[in-house]
Amino acid sequence: MALKVFLFIILSGTMAAQTDFSVSNLFRYGSGERSIGSLKNSYVYRENLTEVKFKFLSNFTAGARILYDDPPEVGKRFTGISRKFIAYRNDDLEIRLGNSSELYGKGLAINLFENRGLSYDTWLNGITAKYEIGDLKASILSGWLEFTDSTNFWRTEEYLLFGANTEYKLNKMFSFGVSFVRANGTIPLPQITSELKAEVGEFYFSLNTGNFRWLIDYSHKWTGVKAGESSRGFGIYSLIGYNFDRGGLTFDYKNYSYDERNPYERNDFTRSTRMLPFQNPPTVMKEHSYLFLSRSLQEIDFNDEVGLQVEIFYSLGENTNINLNASASSRHDFYKLNRANFQFDKEVRSNNFLPSLDDRYSPFREGFLEVEHSLSESTDVNFGIARRIKTIYNDFTGDAGTHKIRSTVFPFYLQHSISQEYSVTVQYEHESVFDNYNSGQNNFSNQLIAFTGNFISKFTFGMRYEFTNNENEISGRKDWFSIEGGYRISGEHNFSISYGRERGGQICSNGVCRYIQPFDGIRVTFISNI
Repeated sequence: MALKVFLFIILSGTMAAQTDFSVSNLFRYGSGERSIGSLKNSYVYRENLTEVKFKFLSNFTAGARILYDDPPEVGKRFTGISRKFIAYRNDDLEIRLGNSSELYGKGLAINLFENRGLSYDTWLNGITAKYEIGDLKASILSGWLEFTDSTNFWRTEEYLLFGANTEYKLNKMFSFGVSFVRANGTIPLPQITSELKAEVGEFYFSLNTGNFRWLIDYSHKWTGVKAGESSRGFGIYSLIGYNFDRGGLTFDYKNYSYDERNPYERNDFTRSTRMLPFQNPPTVMKEHSYLFLSRSLQEIDFNDEVGLQVEIFYSLGENTNINLNASASSRHDFYKLNRANFQFDKEVRSNNFLPSLDDRYSPFREGFLEVEHSLSESTDVNFGIARRIKTIYNDFTGDAGTHKIRSTVFPFYLQHSISQEYSVTVQYEHESVFDNYNSGQNNFSNQLIAFTGNFISKFTFGMRYEFTNNENEISGRKDWFSIEGGYRISGEHNFSISYGRERGGQICSNGVCRYIQPFDGIRVTFISNI
């Protein structure tokens, strides 16, 4: 019934006002084999996503997403209308009914977003309203959130959310904001269903003088589980930025302690007291575009992690820029195993507001240096070096069972424009790895060579070859080769097809990590925007 009313509103507005509209469509098809080690299985995915938007009566917008994921590449199967909304907007007020995303502050209280590539979706189904008058901004939301953990399809969490946010600009330099989110949730667990109530309060403040910027965001989370335990935690994020004549510097700090636990409970992904899926603070780690660096070694633990990041941009001249980034993170405290009763005793670290490089706190650190240089008006080159060190401390066996990984990556990227209609890009990456868990071969290397050509602004052709000397590669292979071609039709439609082997691996974005299985076969993509 609700859908019929929704469509009636759209059609009525369209017929009455000669509305503007837009349609976009994404079609993806793949056929081949997936593998984990020596286990292989045939796999075919079919995905079609159509989004339609109408604007009518000058202030109204309505839209819908028609989705066919049967089966999808990642995530769960779905066919039908996955999203719909109608919105009203004037100079001061915006009201939206249906599905929407939302962000308060820096996401410590609420950050609703979607990443289809990782099958992560926390969009709200309900109402959002925003009002702005002068230097005051206010917003509220209320509705339902259905979150499916794509690594555990049997578990779909449901939340009834209410949230409010207010921001006020005191003057040209100072502003502050306050947020509050309340949630009632149900989480299906093996043989039981956990019911919880949660409240998250947030306060943030910023100072901006033009060249100097300082922001600090603090949130406090309380979670109570029906007929069970309760948990309190907090999160702090801060940023300091300074721009100077030929560059800039940013300093990020995170202190996330939403649900610190001992080693028995830490890896229990089913616990209801952990950071909730509608929260998603900054990771305070660099998001890389290079392939080997995008396969992140580190998965953020928002429940127990403290860290720093420093990034410097500097221009040596009109043709050369330098980017230097360094980050470090660790757990807050150490849990010592008492072998008399086989329980863990917490040892609070005196300076646990800063990251530690001691192995006992499972530290991670990364340094990255990149140089961008223009050889000419038609040729640009990027090259650099990255060093990453990760330690996963074994709380049960100590140093003897601790997992250590060290990785050094040398990326290189060259882009050359032959003319306005022809261009080529060449990419090369080399990675040297030490992994003490890689039995019999602690040291190995990975390499990537990629080429892409663009012709008469319509055709693209690319090749990618990746290889390793790792005898224990999980896929059982040592090389992966693929080719891809594409064609742009009248600037509004893009068609591409690829064939070959893809290595897969752990992919992370915004602190969300998923393992993508190796794939061998054909992929077809068609994108239209009208």
